[in-house]
Amino acid sequence: MKKGRLCSIYYNHVLSIQVVMKDISKMTLEEKIGQMLGFAFGGQTYSKELKTIIEKIKVGLVIYFKDNIKSPEQVFELNKKIYEKAEIPPFIALDQEGGMVARVTEGITQSPGAMAIGATGKPEYAYRMAKAMGKELRALGFNFNFAPVGDVNNNPKNPVINVRSYSENPKIVAEYMMEAVKGYTDAGLMTSIKHFPGHGDTAVDSHVGLPVVDYDEERLMNVELVPFIEAVNQNAPGFMASHVLFTHYDDKLPTSISEKIMTGLLREKLGYDGLVVTDSLTMAAIFKNFSLEEIVVNGFNSGTDILLLCGARDTKLYEDFFRIAVEMAKKGVIKQERIDAAVGRIMRYKEQFSVGNMAERYENIASQLCVPESINLSNKISEESITIIKNERNLLPLKPNEKVLVVFPKIKVVTLVENDQGELYNLSDSLKEYLKVDTHFMSLDPSKNEQDDLLEKALHYDKIIYCSYNASFNPNQALLINSLDPSKLIVIALRTPYDLLVLPKAEVYLTSYEATPLAFASLAKVLMGEIEATGKLPVTL
Repeated sequence: MKKGRLCSIYYNHVLSIQVVMKDISKMTLEEKIGQMLGFAFGGQTYSKELKTIIEKIKVGLVIYFKDNIKSPEQVFELNKKIYEKAEIPPFIALDQEGGMVARVTEGITQSPGAMAIGATGKPEYAYRMAKAMGKELRALGFNFNFAPVGDVNNNPKNPVINVRSYSENPKIVAEYMMEAVKGYTDAGLMTSIKHFPGHGDTAVDSHVGLPVVDYDEERLMNVELVPFIEAVNQNAPGFMASHVLFTHYDDKLPTSISEKIMTGLLREKLGYDGLVVTDSLTMAAIFKNFSLEEIVVNGFNSGTDILLLCGARDTKLYEDFFRIAVEMAKKGVIKQERIDAAVGRIMRYKEQFSVGNMAERYENIASQLCVPESINLSNKISEESITIIKNERNLLPLKPNEKVLVVFPKIKVVTLVENDQGELYNLSDSLKEYLKVDTHFMSLDPSKNEQDDLLEKALHYDKIIYCSYNASFNPNQALLINSLDPSKLIVIALRTPYDLLVLPKAEVYLTSYEATPLAFASLAKVLMGEIEATGKLPVTL
């Protein structure tokens, strides 16, 4: 396939810690195996666990999760410590897609999620937002973002991708996805487009089960694979392999450990020579269906480059995985040429993205975080994403003298911030800047008693704003919403817009695509008539 040049790398950081990569020819077998592993860790300091991962196993990648993060300064200092201790500097990665998937949620610019950006109809926002947020992540010492999502979300029952996708249209997904890749690349971040060859048309979450896709090649080439083929053509630096069983190519092994897919399809047929990481191999789709030895041997031989183990945070598991890999390589069960090819790609991209280089002091980069221009861009994108799907009654905008009840789901919003009442931040906190509102917290799948209590309480209000959250997966939530008086009901889908499919009685229906403080502020402005809702639905209802 014809390949295009992606773009150059952009840096705007004071880089004073500089690391020289180890020559591959001087690496031991154990060091090469270590480079092909990516592990999560517990805690927020350079612990005994991290010492084992970094100094003994010498992993090629470490990944942060939300519980590893206390503050930007703590992250910066820990990343600096990792590089000080590492003989071979690892990629330092995280999942910072934006919207509902974010690990650093305080102290840096937050991005709306993929479907919210897609709803604006402006692909350039994907580039600008990725570059803005990416520069801040890079300043903290991160150099690998497991983003963006290249999945085509064309299945309303998909429990795991959904609003993480830009659209149900493969060409639109490809366009926005590549704009995001270019933005992150210009910020100095390695990326992995996920989840090859597509996780959008599945109804099973690979975290808990094994999704199966039975489509033939014609369908896959025209839908699921379209964004990934575009990424190959534009020389995108990285992919993430899914744990989905694509029976047309391999009816026994999921993508992430399938040589038929990772080498036969991706490397040979599509001609991709970028870096490929697996999704976490501790997910149930893999871990419950294959032995540790099967995962190791098939994973290393598949054609992927870095095998991730994230969920367990188990040092013994990490050491066992590493030991088995070394043993299998010495026996020739894991092919030496696979190892050499993978490590070659890993080191090539580490050099390209200057892995190991970062500022020496936090004070040098603090002014690069939460830059006003980036905050303003994020706010603008969020505001332009809000979508009114139905407005069949004259219920909007809200009037200052109305008695309004906000029904909010019992979820943990993507933030650490609590409001004045000690509750997690919710839509009411943004609306209170304009009018007095009461808040009623509701279970995702409310009991009969919870339903009855709300139905009685609702009688005493002029307007009910019900913030639905995956009502299409929670029958009692849908039942309750459909039982409320439509003449005073405003429904806002805080996650999947597909909730409308189970809410036929909703006559005023909006969607924000995510439950974040950023989205709540934008929703409040729309509800009060301060701004117009200009978002366009990226999927069909």
